[in-house]
Amino acid sequence: MRKFVALSLAVMLLFVMVATAAANPVAGKKVAYIMMLPPMTIFQMWRDACADLTKALDVEFEFFFCDGEFNRWQDTIRTCATAGYDGLLISHGPGDGSYVFLKEIAEEYPDLKMVVFDTPFFADGQDQKLPGVTQLFQEDKSLVTVLLDQFVEKFGEGVRLIKVWRGPNYLSPFDRREVGWQEYEAAGKIVMAGEIQPLQDTVDSANTVAAAYLQGVNRDDVDGLVAYYDAYGQGVYNAILENDNFNGARGDVLPMAAVDLDPVDITYMLTRPDIWTAAGTTDWTLNGEIAMRLLMLQLAGEYDKIYDPASGQYGVDVVEVPGSAILAVDLKPDSTVDDLGEGVTPDTYGNLSYLSVADWMPADLIH
Repeated sequence: MRKFVALSLAVMLLFVMVATAAANPVAGKKVAYIMMLPPMTIFQMWRDACADLTKALDVEFEFFFCDGEFNRWQDTIRTCATAGYDGLLISHGPGDGSYVFLKEIAEEYPDLKMVVFDTPFFADGQDQKLPGVTQLFQEDKSLVTVLLDQFVEKFGEGVRLIKVWRGPNYLSPFDRREVGWQEYEAAGKIVMAGEIQPLQDTVDSANTVAAAYLQGVNRDDVDGLVAYYDAYGQGVYNAILENDNFNGARGDVLPMAAVDLDPVDITYMLTRPDIWTAAGTTDWTLNGEIAMRLLMLQLAGEYDKIYDPASGQYGVDVVEVPGSAILAVDLKPDSTVDDLGEGVTPDTYGNLSYLSVADWMPADLIH
């Protein structure tokens, strides 16, 4: 009788283990988030969302920031692949070299799953594909054009704007944002009044370069400024704030807007909405969850459940996240990056319908 009971318990335990594995096919897997850029706040928001989701799914999670060093980024990816990670979430690979390098990794480690963010696959003069690898982007063009629209509405067509970025072929998202700028410039909607290029992807570098640049600018020759990255925006904001020719102490304020949004940006927008007037952004916490869900589905072999909110299609290998225009005048005194979907931009920011889901990974898993 005891043998029968023991056998029955063993069978029941095995059944529970099998059922649990079927309910959560990624339990026990090991993944990493590898970002080529420095750990700016928006990328930490992304990392934290990845950590929350993987914890809920019993997946081991690590993260690595490579401070803008391509060789370090490559070495980190190869080290993780060699160490037996099951999946990698890879971010901001440059246009030159990412495809060739990741193709080598995919061929050398065929069981390794990869999702890439803001990483183009380009070689031999054309876009390429890596079978089984999902590419994730924001709708970058619109993140700039929603800002340009605000300036056109205020100043009219031909508005004179300074652009802040690091030039073409530096980062894929900047190039994708530049498409919108070029279209508006070609149509005569905007005029480029100048260009600021930070030397590094940091607030301090943007501040130093912008402060020096503004010393040679006549306020009457420019209407506004657009930064392609919020770290640049923070540096520019402080440069404007510290210059009496542009902060309103002598004459009109120079208004600015930037792509992306973190808690510091909201503080600046609430403090001086006449300076930092708008942000074109996605929800960076949600972005991290979107990306990690794609990797989880790949690990589970459920590619058919990968969802693109921009097109409404499933089973795709390119996913784009729609953006939002956040206007300083629409913010509430207690607004945060966590609640902008409640009254400020309810249709886009923090929209859980953008998530790829499965029975074992519902949309509300960590919400």
